[in-house]
Amino acid sequence: MCVYKMHDGKDEKKCKGVKKNVAKSSIHLDDYKRCLFTRTEELRTMNVIRSRNHHIYTEEINKIALSSTDDKRIICDDKTHTFAYGK
Repeated sequence: MCVYKMHDGKDEKKCKGVKKNVAKSSIHLDDYKRCLFTRTEELRTMNVIRSRNHHIYTEEINKIALSSTDDKRIICDDKTHTFAYGK
């Protein structure tokens, strides 16, 4: 789930599962528009620290940062208005 808001000229970007510094530096308003209107997914690469079986290592992962799919809302034909299921 990704949200883009503007408050007093500041951008507020929130992407679930994506590191804050990645969202801040590499995701822009044009990416949100492209994702919504062309129904494509935006991938971003992140470096993370993981631990498995008491061994710590770094890993580079490629995650879906933006997706136009929403399983809780229906997107209307104009691509800007939505309404909840069941209403």
